[in-house]
Amino acid sequence: MDLELLKLVVIVAIGGGTITTSLVQKIKESFKFKNSKILILVNFIISMIVGTFFAKTFSELTLVNCIWVGLITFIGADVIYQSLEDKIFTKFSDIDNTTIIERSDEI
Repeated sequence: MDLELLKLVVIVAIGGGTITTSLVQKIKESFKFKNSKILILVNFIISMIVGTFFAKTFSELTLVNCIWVGLITFIGADVIYQSLEDKIFTKFSDIDNTTIIERSDEI
């Protein structure tokens, strides 16, 4: 199993999931769906389209892996990330955010 590829797919899906969630919420507010099955179908279609295009645009993943990003976006990338966090990811709390960027070309 290629754990680095899995990490990349899940991380890209988190980014796509943020956009998808916002978009689905706007559609849900605008169209007042009476049937939850229709909303789930709309969510699936939007997740697959946005997740796949997001991955294809902002990563070097193959088309098949981009489709996996769309599916993971629909399932919930944050839930998958949390379940795999202890196994293959570095915890967010353990990441050192003290990187300082210096500019040498001040105006």
